[in-house]
Amino acid sequence: MMQDSLTRALGGLKETRMDDVAAHHVRKRLDLAWVERAARRRARFAVPGFARAFAAATLIVLVAMTTMHAAADSPLYGARVGVEDSLVAFQSDPVGYLSQLYAERLEEAARFEATGNALAASRARSAQSEALRLLNQISPAEPEQSPEPASPESSPAASESPTPEPAATLRPPVRTATPTPKPPTATPTPTPKPTTTTPKPTTTPTPTPMNVHAYGYVLYADGTLVDGACVSTALDGMCFAGSVKGRVDLQLTARKGQSITLYFRNYDASRGGTLHGKVTVTVGGPDVALGTITLR
Repeated sequence: MMQDSLTRALGGLKETRMDDVAAHHVRKRLDLAWVERAARRRARFAVPGFARAFAAATLIVLVAMTTMHAAADSPLYGARVGVEDSLVAFQSDPVGYLSQLYAERLEEAARFEATGNALAASRARSAQSEALRLLNQISPAEPEQSPEPASPESSPAASESPTPEPAATLRPPVRTATPTPKPPTATPTPTPKPTTTTPKPTTTPTPTPMNVHAYGYVLYADGTLVDGACVSTALDGMCFAGSVKGRVDLQLTARKGQSITLYFRNYDASRGGTLHGKVTVTVGGPDVALGTITLR
């Protein structure tokens, strides 16, 4: 009986319609509730704009610092070398900047060679060669040259021969009241001075500069070949060349008979730091043998 009553009641509800005003009011409330819910969800996960900008700037600075401090055994070493080389154009003293880069990469290569890391040492050697190439492009090295002897100016003083004075004429005898005539007095004729001529000095022609090929070997005291030794024309001066597997091949401009002094140095931590060597040769032709230079 009750089931039949419930069925009839539900059937009556199916045919009942909500008032249009009430339905519109309910729909409006539901739409407003959904909008408020979506706004609360977005506000919960929103990040302020200045925080995102600060995070991006911090990330860029960290990447830049990591790159500029990357060692030769790091994958970022190539990017560091590229950035350092590109900064040459913005330096007030590019020669000093490149000299410092060359010395740092030379020491870095020697340090990795001492630890046995051949790959990192090879990368540092390549960066060192690039710094040397840029340095030679900006400031080509020139060997020291002795001052040229001054050519004496020959100005012989030609002395003029004096004009001899004419001989004085004899005076006629003056007759006096005495019968004995007085002998005339003759003035002696001056002897002309000899003409002296200053000899012209002989000038020796100055030798002209020529291209000189200097070669030799750089060794440690135990006979080991030195790779990457710095070659300069002054003690601890700017490097203008380096040794390759102990071999040194230099192209210089000098005069025949000129004396040239070259200085060699290399940093080796296992041997106590920076070692030095020196050689002095006299240019006799286009090829000059430097011999063997030992770093101590």
